[in-house]
Amino acid sequence: MDKQITSDIVYSQSNNFIESKFVDFSLIELKIIELSVANVTNKDKALIAKKQNKIINIKLIDLAKLIDVNRENLYIVAKNLSIELAKKQAEFKYIDKNGNAAFKVSNFFNNITYENNIFEFEINYAVLIYFINLKQYFTKINLKYITPLRSTYAIKLYKLLKQYQSINKRSFTVEQLRKFLCLEEKHKQFSDMRKRVIDVAVNQINQSTDISINYEEQKNGRITNNIIFHIKFN
Repeated sequence: MDKQITSDIVYSQSNNFIESKFVDFSLIELKIIELSVANVTNKDKALIAKKQNKIINIKLIDLAKLIDVNRENLYIVAKNLSIELAKKQAEFKYIDKNGNAAFKVSNFFNNITYENNIFEFEINYAVLIYFINLKQYFTKINLKYITPLRSTYAIKLYKLLKQYQSINKRSFTVEQLRKFLCLEEKHKQFSDMRKRVIDVAVNQINQSTDISINYEEQKNGRITNNIIFHIKFN
């Protein structure tokens, strides 16, 4: 399928997908994943039973708009991006038959092909369950609020807070937030995490998306243990 790509697309994804771990994925890589998810429909359910990948075609010029790269450098950037995306794996969360949290490690894209100025992305059929025929425990996202975000942390935090938009707040322990944002080995001092991750993400979300957020810290003495985000729909 070869069609014009637009960023104004409302799509759904399982909350388990939102809380899955995409370690060391770049900003551009996460945006391409979101664009691909936005183009999955309920009609793709048959692909799961047939174990067939979902194919998304993106024109080179549309990819340039999405990732905001100079057209002169786009081919090299896109080629390197495709190589990285094809080999990266994520830790996908799910609930097992006993109701316990579990995960599986898998590629999001099984193959990426470039031909005639068009990229063909093949979404692994095994991850399509996170986007198709969702009846509960899912969140609606509009791609136009993802594309202007300028950090991976802003994308991840935005989606985590959209899950709880209807109740206007979400609480995390510091360790929970570190896990969700893939920060286990980075910014180990909370003051550094606050300055370089949380405040940057909050500012970008407030400037560019459909929600406004602020947060408060709960401390035990001088140590921050919990963070409560307050969420308001714009």
